[in-house]
Amino acid sequence: MLKYFKKILLIIFINFLDQSISSFLSNFYIIFPLTFLAYTFYVYRSDKNINPSEAFVIGLFIDLISESYFGLHALIFCVVTYIINIYANAFKLFSYLQICIFFGVLSTAYVGFTQLIINLYNFSYLMLFISAIFCTTFCIFIAALRVFFPKTSKITI
Repeated sequence: MLKYFKKILLIIFINFLDQSISSFLSNFYIIFPLTFLAYTFYVYRSDKNINPSEAFVIGLFIDLISESYFGLHALIFCVVTYIINIYANAFKLFSYLQICIFFGVLSTAYVGFTQLIINLYNFSYLMLFISAIFCTTFCIFIAALRVFFPKTSKITI
């Protein structure tokens, strides 16, 4: 029960951070899907396969707290969970750069799909292109942090 409460609080915090950042970045034609990237990172780093019902419920909860169309995130999260679970073994063969490019392309597809649904008459290819570059660069930056600053383990004698 406590782990579900932690997940809910983390989702609320990340979504609040996402909405706070998005109002600033929209001035620069950037859509940064932090909630989506956090969810895909959760699915990618999970030891077990995430089932579609969990992805659907998390997506519906994000739809409720982000005031978006009901079912939009649920549908996207189910599809993304399916894709990541299928290629889970293939990710072990990829380098960090290839995984970063994959998640950058995945976030670009998310931005493109959500913008087609939400802003059908105001769709901007410039915003999609700049967001793709920004999200891919962010994923590479996070991977570089992990490579250059690995976890330190306690040395016991």
